[in-house]
Amino acid sequence: MKSVRSLLLVSAVLPLASCVNFYEVPAGIPTATVENTSQKHDAFKASVFQVDTVNGKTSLASPMTTPYSGGPVVMTGDSRIQIPANQPVTLVLSGGDQFAADGPALLYSLGGKVAAPAKETLTFTPKINAVYVVKGQLGKESSSVWLEERATGRRVR
Repeated sequence: MKSVRSLLLVSAVLPLASCVNFYEVPAGIPTATVENTSQKHDAFKASVFQVDTVNGKTSLASPMTTPYSGGPVVMTGDSRIQIPANQPVTLVLSGGDQFAADGPALLYSLGGKVAAPAKETLTFTPKINAVYVVKGQLGKESSSVWLEERATGRRVR
């Protein structure tokens, strides 16, 4: 009986001990800033363009601010992350429709009103203190996401 309890405990706890590594800028190095963006379409749906990972580690920044158990109404806000400057950085950018709850997401999907998701992997060397903005365009058939330097409006390649 004791071994069964141990097995149940391990099987319940193991999924909680995930292998997700969250991104943090190492201390003492120069940085640049990346701003995520969003556009609220109505009370239930927003387009969101954000950094998913930095050098393979998950970014905690998101422009979605809908509180847990906040109901079906979507809320967005500003979000930004710091990234290392003067060294190559790999970002995975994503764009897509976001919903605060499953109900509106299902209704929009059934009505054919959900855009195709976008994902882009980009490796570049950020400038010290530069600000970059994640932007994109969503469409029913295809979507895209990219990074722009805010000061020049030029796409980062």
